Amino acid sequence: MIQAPEERRRTARAATTVSDAEPRRRSLARRAVWLGRLVRHYPLPFGVLALLLVSLGTWLAHLQALAEWSLIAVILLGGIPLLWATLWQLAHREIGVDVIAILAISGSLILGQYLAGAIIVLMLSGGAALEAFALRRAGKSLSRLAERAPRTAHVWHDQQLTDIPADQVEREQIVVVKPGEIIPVDGLVISGTSGVSEADLTGEPLPVSKAPGTQVLSGSVNQDHMLEVRALKRSAESQYAQILRLVADAQARKAPIHRLADRYGAVFTAVALGMAAIAWMISGDSLYALAVLVVATPCPLILATPIAIMSGIDRAARRGIIAKSGATIEQLGRVDVAVFDKTGTLTLGQPEVVDVVLSPSGASILYDRDTLLWLAASVEQFSTHILAQAVVSAARRLGRPLQIATQVDEIQGKGLHGQVSLAAPGEPDDGVTHGVAIGHRTLMRHLGISIPDALNAQRERRAAEGQIGSFIALDGRIEALLVFADVPRPELKRLADDLKAAGITETWLLTGDGEAVAQRIGALAKVDHVVARCLPQQKVETVRALQEQGHAVLMVGDGVNDAPALASATVGLAMGAQGLTAASAIADAVLLSPDILQVVRAVELGRGVMRVALQGIWIGIGLSLVAMVCAAFGLIPPAMGALLQEGIDVLVILNALRATRT
Repeated sequence: MIQAPEERRRTARAATTVSDAEPRRRSLARRAVWLGRLVRHYPLPFGVLALLLVSLGTWLAHLQALAEWSLIAVILLGGIPLLWATLWQLAHREIGVDVIAILAISGSLILGQYLAGAIIVLMLSGGAALEAFALRRAGKSLSRLAERAPRTAHVWHDQQLTDIPADQVEREQIVVVKPGEIIPVDGLVISGTSGVSEADLTGEPLPVSKAPGTQVLSGSVNQDHMLEVRALKRSAESQYAQILRLVADAQARKAPIHRLADRYGAVFTAVALGMAAIAWMISGDSLYALAVLVVATPCPLILATPIAIMSGIDRAARRGIIAKSGATIEQLGRVDVAVFDKTGTLTLGQPEVVDVVLSPSGASILYDRDTLLWLAASVEQFSTHILAQAVVSAARRLGRPLQIATQVDEIQGKGLHGQVSLAAPGEPDDGVTHGVAIGHRTLMRHLGISIPDALNAQRERRAAEGQIGSFIALDGRIEALLVFADVPRPELKRLADDLKAAGITETWLLTGDGEAVAQRIGALAKVDHVVARCLPQQKVETVRALQEQGHAVLMVGDGVNDAPALASATVGLAMGAQGLTAASAIADAVLLSPDILQVVRAVELGRGVMRVALQGIWIGIGLSLVAMVCAAFGLIPPAMGALLQEGIDVLVILNALRATRT
């Protein structure tokens, strides 16, 4: 049977209506669940709002007495907890702006201005709910780290890939990480090449390319291809596990946020009470005094700072800065002197090969610098010494696969030697094999190898500049000097200038290194003051001396020797990208990115957050003072004043939430 065009259209509309009904039902169900969660999380403001609606309904039904009793219930529901909290504060000799709120509520109840009192209660409970909402939102960036903690790891067992709990991975165990998975341990890539996202750890949005020989951090995300990773640490000792412990500590520690309003509280409270008394005396009407107290209710002032600061913690976490408390953000907003350690802070903290100096009396005419470095790395790959790792890393950048050395013997702390064939891996041996030795003068003496005077002088000169030298010998003859240095961070030249632009007035470098090295790094970083050969106690003394001069001091470091100074400073900031150590445990905040300019961003963030908080306070004070003057002349009745203060409340809180984008 063929349908007419109009009938087909009606059928299509009916089908569309049926198909659209289910998504609408699901949408309504989701909204109902969301509303239920809001009511469960914030019962007081919703209870107050419900009673206000009941009062409105009974008033419209001309049930005046019932409407008033509903408003009285609102006042008692919200006023009794506030009264109890205020009495507790007074018992502990804490007088803040909360006194105005309790006086306004009590006055409205005594004078029969129930609507004004009910609106004040709604304002206070709603403001507290907005604060709680801001705190919950601010905690999401920190909580997301914990939620992303890897639960399982893929490991080889009897040539089968099996899953084990991530916390059972041991050192040297091989872990397979599939595309899209979170890397469960700190490790070394031994197979595969892939892009890895470290955004949640360091704030760096771009993926980092990882290939065999490069390190990966637990908590980063493998994006492209499968990787095989050799665990360098147990899962419980990994970078991510330590970050989670920092986050847990930050969330468990009650932030000692100082309400900036309380710094003005005594004056503001005195002004409000004075204006209320004057209005009462001049007019002879107590309602004028009540109206003044109602518009002076300090909810915006109370909430401006904590909301701004917790929003700042959220912003910091998304930038790879773990602030352990709200006080850290607040103090970052006032620091004016920055003090830095050198090693691992202004420098990378890991030695790199910066030069290969050929011996004038060696056989280096046969082998260039790259070949000598390759020969040395073929032996050094069997050592775990930090200098050996630097040699291997430098050789890998040449793009030539390392040879497998034989008869390798390491003399702890001195160096090592072995046999290396010049044949490339997979090629037939051409019969040329060298005895290769790499190490200090003591190793060469131990092996009976003489050191050319010119090369020894070169080593001494480099040592005076803070560099380290190791000799390379082939078949019992010195061929070259490997020179290592702790390389300055690439962005170091911008540090002092950017800090000055952010409001820092002085910069200091405190280091245990010699004068020449300290001055070189200090000049590169453009710091104002350099102190060389500085012991941990001297760092503490310098920080305290600056504080005694009235400065708020930011101390930045990464090592155990920095911990005392970090603890003494106004704000201690630890560089945690290379691993979270004692410095991270002591510090007030930890930078998860290796970028030293994150220090500047931390200061800017603190400045921005406190600027927003102060804006909210002065907006609240200014508008309240204007409203108080109007109320004192009878231009604003109590109920209208409560509504006006509600508008000021919302304005200040919305302003405080801007700190998330600071």
